[in-house]
Amino acid sequence: MSHCHAVSGPADFEHGRGLVFLLGAFRSGTTLLRKMLDSHPQVHSPAETWFLLPLLSMWEGSGTCPRFNPAQASAALRGHVSQEQFMDCCRAFAGRFYAAGMPAGKCVYVDKTPMYLSIAGALPQLFPIARFIVLARDPRAILWSRHTWRHADRSPIESRVKGVAGDVRRLAAFAREHAPRCALVRYEDLCVDPEPGLLSICGHIGVGFDSRMIDYGKVSHQEGYGDENTRDHQRPHADSVARWGSELTPEIERNLFSMCTGEALATLGYSEALHEAA
Repeated sequence: MSHCHAVSGPADFEHGRGLVFLLGAFRSGTTLLRKMLDSHPQVHSPAETWFLLPLLSMWEGSGTCPRFNPAQASAALRGHVSQEQFMDCCRAFAGRFYAAGMPAGKCVYVDKTPMYLSIAGALPQLFPIARFIVLARDPRAILWSRHTWRHADRSPIESRVKGVAGDVRRLAAFAREHAPRCALVRYEDLCVDPEPGLLSICGHIGVGFDSRMIDYGKVSHQEGYGDENTRDHQRPHADSVARWGSELTPEIERNLFSMCTGEALATLGYSEALHEAA
């Protein structure tokens, strides 16, 4: 995707032409990056879509639903189509969904839905030529952000370690397995000096760099699910870099890094943080 051409309709998106997924753990800065990308005149990155979660889980029959038993529905579904045929149906639905929301004249649709990290392994197969942006963040900052989020419950911070570490491992595994299709950037770098990371992303998704991405607050964006704090600023800032409190004790920090694994931290560019915590 070295040249940016306006997509013509659902058939383009069905295979991933013009489609990019921004993957990152919940509370890792994905809303900031999606608004920066959405400020590019050729890129459309709206609020989170979520639709692929129930769509793809229909085959697995996972989760809960008050109106029907997902496992029973999955068994019924499998009596009608093969998994390959089901994926074709999902691809067709997704193609129409993305085409319906794509503004005229745009050539890249960036879907930023953090929960898609849980189904990331299916995305390269579902969209064979789609591209991916992997956004990493220091696990300590993710943990602290989840713990202090205004909508969070009152669970102790140590109860969130397993979830953060699992997301870090999944993100790193995806970045390793699909490296040629991924642009890997770190949240801290985007906050301190955003241009190099944005240049890398733009080259990966086939558009030229545009300085309006840095001044994202001067552009109107669709609001929806995502970090509300991005509405209070016009450009990235370093106030949230390496920010966590005393509740994140050295013991919790060591446990977090241990559960993340050194391999995952190295893949995402946080080996130095691991050595500091040792």
